[in-house]
Amino acid sequence: MLETRIIQARNYAKLTQEDLSNSLKIGKRTLADYEKGTSEPKASTIVDIAEICNINVYWLLTGKGEMLLGEQGSLPITTNRVEDDNSVSVNYYPDVIAAAGYGAINEGQYVPQPMRLDRRFLEQLVNVRRFDKLDIITVFGDSMEPYISNGETVLIERHDDAKNGETVIANINGSVYIKRIKMDPFKKWVKLLSENSHYDEIELHDDELQYLTIVGIVRAKIRIF
Repeated sequence: MLETRIIQARNYAKLTQEDLSNSLKIGKRTLADYEKGTSEPKASTIVDIAEICNINVYWLLTGKGEMLLGEQGSLPITTNRVEDDNSVSVNYYPDVIAAAGYGAINEGQYVPQPMRLDRRFLEQLVNVRRFDKLDIITVFGDSMEPYISNGETVLIERHDDAKNGETVIANINGSVYIKRIKMDPFKKWVKLLSENSHYDEIELHDDELQYLTIVGIVRAKIRIF
């Protein structure tokens, strides 16, 4: 349960409730409520706890994987796809997340679950044109709401040829985001925008652009009702 994992993370970092609440800039009673399970922190607060305690944010969010961080990494790259006339192989990464709010740092070990999807569905309804690099990952955070909500999965077409206004998976110096992209035609600046007005945009200029990699373009989201 989330409240138990928060306590484990705080104990691992050797922090008191007062230490952690001060670092989070929240009241000690608020943190105590999180640890009792009587209230639940926002997605951005969960990310902050993970960063302060230096533990794996995906473990803190879901309880899956290891608590401690391994090597930082971006999304995995896989290209060996077997296709036939009617279906396409897609890799689902249950342990890879992109943050809609603050950047998520994923672990270095990835175990994809191959799935087969109908080629015509992808082509005609999802507007996919490149079938050799398709992945499904999970979104964490609320900065892209109402377009994409926390915990939903998205289908991404892995390439860096993004157009203005498209929603992209972006890696900024090891942290993975999902944002809407706006670019200067002369490549002097890039803005990564949230749909939720409570979040600031991320703006990179000139030399800062060397830290940005566009991992892929979001083509569809998958919502479980």
